[in-house]
Amino acid sequence: MGESSSTDHVKRVERELAKEDSLLSNMIEQAPGMIGMAFMFVITIFLGIWLQPWFDAAGLQAFGESGSREVRWIALELVAIFAFTFLILWLAKNHLQHFIKYGILFVLFLALCYTTVPGAHILLVPEVETEAFIFTDSEDVEDDLFAVNSDGSIITHKVMYGNNTSEHSFIISKRSADASFEWSVELDTYPGIPEQFAVIEGDYGYTVNNNAWIWTLDKDSGEILSKYACFNLEDWDGSLVNATELPEIGPCVSVLEVIEDAEADSGQRKGALYILTGQNTIVRSETFADSIIESDYVDNVGFHRNVAEWSYPQLQSNGEVLLSRQYDSNSLLLATPFGAAMIELELASSPYTDQGPKPPGWVDSCSLEWVYIPKSQDLISSFNVVTNPWDDSLELAMAGHEGGEINAWVIDDEIDEIFEEEERFRGGDSFEGPIAYIANFDLDDHNGDELWIADGDGIHGLFFESLTEYVTIDVELDRESIMFLDGNTIKTTRNAEYQDPSNNTLPMFVLHSGEFDYDTMYNIYGIQWDDMAFFVGIGLAVLLMTALMIRPEWYIVNTVGVLVGAGVIVMLGVTFVPTLIVIFMVLAAIYDAWAVYRSKHMLDLADTMIGLNLPILLVAPQESGYSMLDEKDSIRPSESKEEVSVESNAESSPKQVVKRKKPKEAMFMGLGDVIFPGMLVISCVNYISESGLAVGISALIGGLIGYLVLMTYVASGRPQAGLPLLNGGAILGYIVGGLIFVGSAAFSFGITL
Repeated sequence: MGESSSTDHVKRVERELAKEDSLLSNMIEQAPGMIGMAFMFVITIFLGIWLQPWFDAAGLQAFGESGSREVRWIALELVAIFAFTFLILWLAKNHLQHFIKYGILFVLFLALCYTTVPGAHILLVPEVETEAFIFTDSEDVEDDLFAVNSDGSIITHKVMYGNNTSEHSFIISKRSADASFEWSVELDTYPGIPEQFAVIEGDYGYTVNNNAWIWTLDKDSGEILSKYACFNLEDWDGSLVNATELPEIGPCVSVLEVIEDAEADSGQRKGALYILTGQNTIVRSETFADSIIESDYVDNVGFHRNVAEWSYPQLQSNGEVLLSRQYDSNSLLLATPFGAAMIELELASSPYTDQGPKPPGWVDSCSLEWVYIPKSQDLISSFNVVTNPWDDSLELAMAGHEGGEINAWVIDDEIDEIFEEEERFRGGDSFEGPIAYIANFDLDDHNGDELWIADGDGIHGLFFESLTEYVTIDVELDRESIMFLDGNTIKTTRNAEYQDPSNNTLPMFVLHSGEFDYDTMYNIYGIQWDDMAFFVGIGLAVLLMTALMIRPEWYIVNTVGVLVGAGVIVMLGVTFVPTLIVIFMVLAAIYDAWAVYRSKHMLDLADTMIGLNLPILLVAPQESGYSMLDEKDSIRPSESKEEVSVESNAESSPKQVVKRKKPKEAMFMGLGDVIFPGMLVISCVNYISESGLAVGISALIGGLIGYLVLMTYVASGRPQAGLPLLNGGAILGYIVGGLIFVGSAAFSFGITL
């Protein structure tokens, strides 16, 4: 028993060694074909990597940017694969091979153009470089740039020092949107100080104030429309010390004058001052056009009477004000570094109604239509109201922050919540802090205004609904600086100082300007279409397809197959994010295994394609002299013997054995076995911003390892489903490479249905 058992064991070992020797000898024998197939596998994918930047620039995602993360499109792709397979098999079963051949040839021609046309552009069209915009001229303007109006014009402020305090004044000027001068008016500031200055743009005019006076100026001419005192004018004796503050107001931080309906009985024009005080309150003080305070020291000062007071959010408006403007007849829009609010201009405040005594200093809260308070560590650095890029009938309120974040809200009066966050603005964290300036201009003079944002990297001109950055100006603006457009002249300001004749150091701004060249200074995006390159690409595709139809030899089939494969993998690779392609590959591998091992219809499909000599297969000859034109064998395992018996007509004649001539051999691989791993490689390069190429190469190496394992099965002579091993290896390489080079961020793509 022991000897017999030992003998059986030895025989089993000998059989295993013989099997291993046979597998090894087969792999060595088939090494030329295996190496050739691996070479085509790598070349196809690297050709796709070479084409990827062109496809990405052209925005050739099949289902758009959002579709790159939607699973439903993967389901559609799988359905298309099933439909294609069963259509081919049905046509073959009904002997309609000519429909298969010419239908697939047409599809192959289109796919081939996805490689030849982009490739011709890459090789033949020189890369166009954007010419840098530069400022060529500068002008010193001895004014302090103070405010930007809703129409793009600006208000400037200039202090004029006299021989004594009573002779101090300031000059208010208005400049148009191209910075050209419109008007100016000099205002006596005594008993106030000329350095303190504020202005609010209203429907009635520009309301200007210092700590003593309030003026409203006509928007078009600068004419003084009204003047009010912000101190106790009736008891003023003309001296500086006697100009006492109004106790119910204190110092006037900022003021807006509004004109309301005339009184029905007298026809007298009636209005009000809304005064922002240093105590974070708003005082409504009513005015009357014909009511004048008699004074020995100043003429034509209007009378106003306080009637209501409200508190508003802690925006610290007595400091830096980014925007203060009457938005409509009933609203004041106010923005400071500490927040922004739309404050309702009410007519009367509510009385104290709680039980018990009224708390000292109690003030009714104002009605807010909207309020935004930023994080304390990321204050607002720029605020403006611009035209909505997606609907020019609406406006967009935008707040830029010190850290570079930008928030945007749609202002829509037709809905209850007039400030609604604009979800289509996705550039909130795409800028470097601080955000210095946000505005609308129309540089190209068509398709509406562009959105212009100045941040820590420069000035960015964002065009169309896509907000594509077609203009980049490499200059950083101060937080108080602004930008103008005058035709194709771009102007910006920079703060500076100068010395007046009395050696007082005063603020000024320097106006820089330069000409924008429409032909050379736009940023280049997308494809640079060229007629010659297009016709060269189409011509090459036609030439290859003609050669394929006339003489479909293996080297022509492989050439077309590699080029078609490269075009398909880059087209699909830029369409889907890597995690979605992994799902696609897993499902396709399951289908491939079922189609080869269970239904076996994939073998029928391969036989059909081999018979038609179509480049849906890659062919690697095992030996010289192979011709695909002689290929007649099925890819299925042979069930017949190599020796065929032929009986003689004579009964006495012995049976003769005729040896069939051994055909030249070749190895076949479906083009899909290259396309799926290649899609993952291209997707990694396209969508992983940091080290995407390294992760893609890792997926390629994983696919090659899967190919090596696949070849051990092929060497045994059995047809093998390629996708389970090839896709599995590529996915494993993607996971390992992603963890090594990027970390978990390599897999953090939001997938939706």
